[in-house]
Order: sequence, then C-alpha cells, then structure tokens
Amino acid sequence: MIKNKSNMKQEKHIIDKKTILLLFILFLVLITLTVYWKYDSITTNSPVDTSANSNTMQEKNETNSIMVVEENPKPETNGKITDWNLILVNKNNKIPENFNVELEEVEDGHFVDKRIAESLKLMLSDARKEGLRPIICSSYRTQEKQEKLYSDKVKEYLKLKYNQEQAENLASYWVAIPGTGEHQTGLAVDIVSSNYQILDEEQEHTKEQQWLIDNSYKYGFVLRYPTEKKDLTMINYEPWHYRYVGIENAQYMKEKNICLEEYIEYLRKFE
Repeated sequence: MIKNKSNMKQEKHIIDKKTILLLFILFLVLITLTVYWKYDSITTNSPVDTSANSNTMQEKNETNSIMVVEENPKPETNGKITDWNLILVNKNNKIPENFNVELEEVEDGHFVDKRIAESLKLMLSDARKEGLRPIICSSYRTQEKQEKLYSDKVKEYLKLKYNQEQAENLASYWVAIPGTGEHQTGLAVDIVSSNYQILDEEQEHTKEQQWLIDNSYKYGFVLRYPTEKKDLTMINYEPWHYRYVGIENAQYMKEKNICLEEYIEYLRKFE
C-alpha cells in the first residue's frame, strides 16, 4: 500500500511530537534525580550537620558529666566540719555547753589544747632559728578570764560616752563575748614580737609577724582574723591571733585566701 505525501507528513509530525514529549519527560526525570542526589548528599555528608551532631553529643556528655559531679560531690580536702580542729566559734556559734579541753603548757605559763602543743612549739622554735623573737602573750582562757576582759573593754567604750548597747557591740569586735571566744577552746594563741608587744595593726609589720603570716600554715595554723574578712569573722583585724586548724586545712585556706567561716561553709556542701 502506497502512502500519499499528506499522510506521510502527518505521521512524521506525530512522531516529532512524541519524540519531543519523551525528551521533555526524560529531562524532567534527570532534573529530579539531580536535585534529589544533591539534597541527599547534603543531608548525609554535610560537615555542618556532622559538626552539629557532634556538638549535640558533646553537650549531652557534658550535661551527664555535670550531673555526676552534682550527684557525687567530693571536697578538695579531707576536712569535715565535725573535726575537733575545725570547731567554729564566733558570735553566731557558741562553745558547746559540754565542751572540755585537755591542756598542756607550752611555755611561760601558757596552756593550749594538748593536741596542738607540739605543733605550736615547733613553729616558735623554727621562727627563733631564723633569728626572730616571737612570744605568746595570750593562750587558753577560762570563762571567768574572758568575762573580765570583755567587761573591761565595754567599760572603755562607756567612758567614751557610748551607751551600754553601743559599748557592748563595739567591744565585741575586739574581745569576744564570753562563750564565743576561740581562746576558750585552747586552739588559739596571740603571738607578738618581743620587740613590739602592742596589740595594734603595726604588729603586722614586725619581722615575727611577717614570718608567721608566710609560714604558720606549714604547722597547721592560720591568721584567724584577716582585715578583709572582718565582715564574716565579726572581729577586727588582729595580726597576732593564730588558730590551729590542721596542716591540710590551713594550706587550703591560705591557697584560697579564705577564713574559717568560708571554709566551713565550703565543707557543708559535702555533708
């Protein structure tokens, strides 16, 4: 059968349309595959996403680590607030009614808790080996002795025309209220230079005090009432008053520049 030219031209036109349609569909398929491949590559291999996932995992690990620390806290020292050498005595913490202390004489009629006697003797001996002349001017005090010292200080302020309440308050910054004084524990001593025996801030500048401030922690003693801590200790600066707390505790307090009140507060977190 012989096709006329008109039919042949029509068939050719139909074929051309199909070919174009197929090519267009193929083009769309290629575009779709290309876009999908790029998107899949970005979502699975992107360095940003990997980093983000890594950061997320790290944050989770850090969170878990923090939780462990909070659940199992450990102090940086072996000190405990129940230790005999860490008894806190101040205006807010009176000496327990059943408190007893076994005393031992160290020198010149001065007594301290026998558990600190050897440490105190060694500290004074080592200072003297350096050519210094420290002397103890006050050590253990009885309740009666503390009452007299406090009463005398109150009278001084009364003579300056302060009323009773003001006089008692001002006196308490220099002499502890009876029952709240460290000297009554037997763990505290006042040490001065034999060349300067006045209890004032000038005591700080003596060679003896300079040595004690730098070395007392090695023997378990701390300068109990630093000038910058008087808001916490509630006692004025006394560059002569040393308190025994034990070598490890004293070293930590010196390194951190904290007073006994701050150290006890730190230890309470781990009780």
